[in-house]
Amino acid sequence: MSQPPPHPTPAQHLASQANAWVLRLSSGTATVADASALREWCARSPQHAQAYREATRLWRLAGQLPRPRRRQRPWLLRSAVGAVAACLLLGVFGAMQIGLVPDARALLADHHTRLGERRQVELPDGSRVELDARTRLDVDFSAGQRHLRLGEGAAVFHVQKDADRPFVVSARGGTVTALGTVFEVRHQQDAIQVTCSEGVVEVRQGAAAQHRLQAGEQLRYGANSTTAVATVDSDQALAWRQGLLVFKGRPLQELVEELNRYRPGRILIADASKARMPVSGVFHLQRPDEALQHIEQSLHLTAVQWPAGVTLLR
Repeated sequence: MSQPPPHPTPAQHLASQANAWVLRLSSGTATVADASALREWCARSPQHAQAYREATRLWRLAGQLPRPRRRQRPWLLRSAVGAVAACLLLGVFGAMQIGLVPDARALLADHHTRLGERRQVELPDGSRVELDARTRLDVDFSAGQRHLRLGEGAAVFHVQKDADRPFVVSARGGTVTALGTVFEVRHQQDAIQVTCSEGVVEVRQGAAAQHRLQAGEQLRYGANSTTAVATVDSDQALAWRQGLLVFKGRPLQELVEELNRYRPGRILIADASKARMPVSGVFHLQRPDEALQHIEQSLHLTAVQWPAGVTLLR
């Protein structure tokens, strides 16, 4: 007769709660309320604070593990036990991150970049993709199509013409079809921003009308709406390829999102009114703390350091 499983000890219970906090803060959807609740949880006792420090330490150790190579996938598929174990391992390690370790979806993507990493990818048709930091991309090429899925982050596509195989990028319920061109697709909060740098692209979101963008034009689509086509300086909009961010009166929230791709931890904004404050400047992506200092000085905000690498702008 099997014995019932032992009840968890108080220390194990705290460790479980601490791991849950790491999962929540690393989910990519953490809010100011989450950060505040975590701060209160850590202040309940020295044991609570120690449990959280230990969970964070284990997560940082996980970040030292090598990235699995794609050629390992067939082995995983041949072994059901190995697949389950690997998925659990990737799920735990992937979720326990706040920008230093790619999540499991990134590890299983065809191409991905880590925090602060930019790189170029050559596609089978000779097209080229420039991946921004914290980006994941899947590629599905066949005799009749060239389809890519941008699951996170941002990428600039340099497309080789092929009249028999359309080049289509899908992201968050919409598609961008290239007509021999250079263009960017970018995840931005709950929307997708498309910027055409050269040539022409066609953008379609669900059942909405199709929009055509010429060079130097941009639009954004979300779950329920699409913005009007706007004229932009595409060199400035895509300056991240040279390691720069060029902002002219854009919302603070957009700058914070970009910094979170390059800076360990996570920056949160105290309330929506501050998130909409306009910010201008040229910022070096490899020196994100300088941008944070500029935000404090120019917008008269204060950056408060909280647990788990969270910085609150208030």
